[in-house]
Amino acid sequence: MSQRGGGADASGDLARAQERFARRQRLVRWRAWLPWAIGGFLLLAGGITVWLFYFSSALAVTGVRVTGAETVPTATVTQVADAPLGTPLAKVDLNAIAGRVRTIPAVADAQVTRAWPHQLVIVVTERVPVVVVTDGSSYELVDATGVSFRSVPERPEGLPEALVVGSRRDVTIRSVVTVSAALPAGLRSEVRSISASSPDSITLNLPSGVRVVWGSSDDSARKAEVLSVLMRRDAKVYDVSAPDLPVTKGEKK
Repeated sequence: MSQRGGGADASGDLARAQERFARRQRLVRWRAWLPWAIGGFLLLAGGITVWLFYFSSALAVTGVRVTGAETVPTATVTQVADAPLGTPLAKVDLNAIAGRVRTIPAVADAQVTRAWPHQLVIVVTERVPVVVVTDGSSYELVDATGVSFRSVPERPEGLPEALVVGSRRDVTIRSVVTVSAALPAGLRSEVRSISASSPDSITLNLPSGVRVVWGSSDDSARKAEVLSVLMRRDAKVYDVSAPDLPVTKGEKK
């Protein structure tokens, strides 16, 4: 009986040993195949992602949202943007769209972003007029960079009017803008008009026939400081064309 019992125990130990060996073998094989399985899964997932974002219509452009446009019609921005509706959103050239929108004269800048899953967002920065330029027959709104971006039939309120004549008109306009930007807000609101026949002969016309001879746009910030002090005197003409040697004329005693 003891021999048979001993044989049974030995047989059981062998079976358990074989089972443990088989488990180890399966674990070894699984560990060997695991990197391949993970790699295959990642490759499949990557392929599906690429197809979904770049070739499928599931994430295609269906609309455009425009923000920041106040004076420029939204319809104009959308039309000029010419967004490729139906194209996968990930494939859209955002810089190309922004570049087209920037060709609108009244637009200073434009940024385009993706709004997943189906929209493009165009953020418009409009030009802000700082002076209205006239040649005596029409009015042009000009921004701080000297760009004329819109013609209007009547002079708008709250902007200095610049009568610009002469052959170097573009350069003169930029000089006028530099001068206007350098003026303190309170003084700028008092300026009825700015006369300039050249970049070096700029004159500010104030109420009651008071004039400020500015000269060129050079040292405009310094000239504005000097003028603020000089205007404490009651005069008809303030000449700051040479800011270190300012002059007044028609001063009341």
